[in-house]
Amino acid sequence: MTISTGESLITAADIDDLITRVRQTAGDPGHLESAKAALFSGTGPDPDAARRIRQRLLVTALRHGGALLAKLLGRLSPRETAMVRRYAHRLAGFLDTLEVWAAQPIILALMGFGLPYGEAEAITVAVLLLVW
Repeated sequence: MTISTGESLITAADIDDLITRVRQTAGDPGHLESAKAALFSGTGPDPDAARRIRQRLLVTALRHGGALLAKLLGRLSPRETAMVRRYAHRLAGFLDTLEVWAAQPIILALMGFGLPYGEAEAITVAVLLLVW
């Protein structure tokens, strides 16, 4: 998803923040550095590859927090934000299993975690808008 200026909703600064957070947990940020290079190179990846990269970045943000997660939470109500924070790791684990990110399976997974339909739908829309 791009905003009207044509810029990605995920910035290089967001990825740099994730790299720092992954390093702090003694993780290997190599895949994040590769993602940053791919997204912000002169030609950039094809749209499908860019979407998959953004999906991986969002899953990492759900596990590690940071500026990218704040962008997601900024689109939600306080109650929805609390639910994302509470179930962030479970949501990340579920998103890792998906081949194709679509609204229905994400909503159903969130409802399986115990969220009401309305909150599950709002969270799903925010997630999909960030990566598409």
